[in-house]
Amino acid sequence: MHAHASRPAVDITGSDPAGEVVELRLERSRGRILLAFLTTDCNGCLSFWDSFRRVADAGLPPDVSAVVITKGPGSVSPRDVAALASGIDRVPVIMSDKAWTDFGVLGYPFFVVVEVATRSVIGETVGFSWDDVLSILAPTG
Repeated sequence: MHAHASRPAVDITGSDPAGEVVELRLERSRGRILLAFLTTDCNGCLSFWDSFRRVADAGLPPDVSAVVITKGPGSVSPRDVAALASGIDRVPVIMSDKAWTDFGVLGYPFFVVVEVATRSVIGETVGFSWDDVLSILAPTG
């Protein structure tokens, strides 16, 4: 887990695998948002893609919503993203190179927690397992 002094979080714009423009505006959200930076050619990412099909069973706290973010359509195949996103109904999938840059993501699977009220990144980790991810969502205090 990497807890650190918070840094600003920004809105995310991109497209869904079908090419429709998608925008995640923080002021329209509540609680905390788990940003899951995944890709299509990563064995370590596959279990997370699968878990987002069953997000109710993932053990996310009730104040946490999740968003999957892949690289943009110029970097990964929208068809491959669509295949992996098939059956993921309750978690948006956004394709955006800019989001990876904005949040300083260099590898994957990588997870960032945003506190919406303060528009701040409050935690981040490489996700080797759901335990790693859940550890950055645990209450501190």
